[in-house]
Amino acid sequence: MPSSYVVQANLAFQIIILSLLLASLIFKKRRIYLLHGSIMLIATSLNAFSIMLVMWPSFLNLTSLVVDNPLNPVSVVAVTHGILGAVAEILAISVLTSWRLRRSTRYCARKRTTMRATLMLWLMAAFSGFLLYGFLYMV
Repeated sequence: MPSSYVVQANLAFQIIILSLLLASLIFKKRRIYLLHGSIMLIATSLNAFSIMLVMWPSFLNLTSLVVDNPLNPVSVVAVTHGILGAVAEILAISVLTSWRLRRSTRYCARKRTTMRATLMLWLMAAFSGFLLYGFLYMV
């Protein structure tokens, strides 16, 4: 398990990423699409960094719990969080890859449904991540 300092720092980091996600939605509403996309690129990159350095190693430490007791609430939340987060990250990378920082919105307008699904998955992953944090470090 990562140290409590790393876990605390990652929680703060996730709150910052969530704030970036919400800020990007404000720019999207204002039709400042380049800034919206750029902020999403930053948030997705930071989230990938967090997944690789903190979340994946933490999940690997929970595998014995998940395998031995799959119906334990911690196991259910950990697996749910992992699946939601992985799918959201993959979809975000897919949308950003197709956009490639172009000024034109025609490349991403076709991805509107995917972007909305990604947002919902990302928010559900964030919620389940906060819940998992509570189970593991606050109880």
